Amino acid sequence: MIIIRDNSRKEKFIFHCPHCKFSQSIRHGSFFQESHLTIAEILYVTFCWAAKIPPRSAAAACDVGEESISQWYSFIREKCSNSLIQCPNYTFGGPGVVVQIDESLVAKRKYHVGRDVPQQWVFGLYDTNTKLGHIQLVDDRSAQTLLPIIRRFIQPGTSIYSDQWPAYGQLRNMGYRHMTVNHSQNFVDPATGTCTNSIEAYWSRVKRSIRLHWLSDRDQLPLRIDEFLCRDRLPTKTYRAAFEEMLPLSVN
Repeated sequence: MIIIRDNSRKEKFIFHCPHCKFSQSIRHGSFFQESHLTIAEILYVTFCWAAKIPPRSAAAACDVGEESISQWYSFIREKCSNSLIQCPNYTFGGPGVVVQIDESLVAKRKYHVGRDVPQQWVFGLYDTNTKLGHIQLVDDRSAQTLLPIIRRFIQPGTSIYSDQWPAYGQLRNMGYRHMTVNHSQNFVDPATGTCTNSIEAYWSRVKRSIRLHWLSDRDQLPLRIDEFLCRDRLPTKTYRAAFEEMLPLSVN
């Protein structure tokens, strides 16, 4: 098929087969297909998302409605979530590698004085070898909730550093080398050198990123987290290639 001009289409071009005379939208098979925006507008909006430009500023820069900008930002974040789910090697640690784990509390800002907001626990892990991590929302900090996550994402034989939260008590029986630090006494265990400084620094980056682009809708939080995780992996060649495939711009 070749591209020919068709002024009746919004994008002014179509794919056309000179042999069978079949024609097809240049949007077909891409994420442009269902949008009412022009392809140029979609590319501008995608660039603004990549540059972390807030929706209101992006709307002015692209001459596109703020609601459309927010919808596209959410759509791209959903693609981030899908890329994480489909990644075949999304695990951490291994023999001789230290992975630090911790739980943290994330809550929305208070928009009105005296208004209570629900608290949300988040569990995280950080591979000190690859400098990559994983975080996800959890309902509670019980062993029944946290241990399956650890088993899924951390390879057996890994050295796991944590605080002395009781939920981690079975890690040695699960094939891990578990070291703890008592935070009520020290930030770094004076005998073993065990600490959780790396995961705590990771938490700071996560929260800073999420609060920088905070939305009033609580259901956006999982997508915000997945967006952070995808962006965090872009510097590595493996995940950069996966990310480029996640947002196809061509038609097969």
